[in-house]
Amino acid sequence: MATEKAIPFESIEGMFNRLGEDWHSSEYYISPDRPLPKDPLNLMFRPTFYGLFLCVEGWMDVKINGKLIHVEPYYIFALSPDSFFQRSEESPNCKGRVLFFTKDFLLKNIVTSHQLKSFRFFTKNEDTCIQLNKEDADPLLQLYDILKNKRENIHLPYHLEIIRSLFFAYLFEASKIYEKGRTIAKPKFTREAELNFKFQELLAKQDKVQHNLKFYADTLFITPKYLIHAIKNASGKSPGKLIDEAIVEEAKLLLKETNLSIASVAEELHFSDQASFSKFFKKHTALTPLSYRREL
Repeated sequence: MATEKAIPFESIEGMFNRLGEDWHSSEYYISPDRPLPKDPLNLMFRPTFYGLFLCVEGWMDVKINGKLIHVEPYYIFALSPDSFFQRSEESPNCKGRVLFFTKDFLLKNIVTSHQLKSFRFFTKNEDTCIQLNKEDADPLLQLYDILKNKRENIHLPYHLEIIRSLFFAYLFEASKIYEKGRTIAKPKFTREAELNFKFQELLAKQDKVQHNLKFYADTLFITPKYLIHAIKNASGKSPGKLIDEAIVEEAKLLLKETNLSIASVAEELHFSDQASFSKFFKKHTALTPLSYRREL
């Protein structure tokens, strides 16, 4: 496979421009009920977006992270910016229920990026493709039908808010199915990968309150030294850096989407005072909280 640096990134807008497909948004996509557009280049790319593809008719051969997968009806697979994707071949009648979205689109007013990572099917080391039965697929197909009916109503009030909420409902349904598949298949993970999953899930729940590395190590019943070793090997980043990034995400969300004072944001994020919060925020963003809010 080509080296990671040689694999181009591709956005939703760039991909559909290349495929000659008309679509009105660069932030999300809901497929119509017709065969997939052909990809004349069969390009391998790294998406700048997230996606879920549920096959309902025909077949498709794809490569995800170098693994060749034969997709048939009721197979579902996930894409994320951590993945490398290539369409190989597909039948002329291949149809899928396809949803794409950017991180910024989904996270607006709803969740942080660490909560998005808690959906394991968007994680590079996870098995991103599973086969469903009709019973498992039905809730996803029903949600897709609702989304399809909303996809052209771009001028109606609260269009984006409705789409965003339905996407999130779709992700929860998919997550439930993936967790069921994991329980049945019982795939083997390395100790470090499993610790990384648990750490990310714990961080998504505790990042506002717990800033101390020792808390996460104690909760996972390991030493701080081993936590640093495991998370760095599994994710490429230290747990301290991931904790700081999560706090910054929470702070930006509070500054952007609420009318809380800077002091109240500091209190919400469990800083000892406004000064220590402002110092932390400026260190990681090069802006004071007030400057960040004014720039918005």
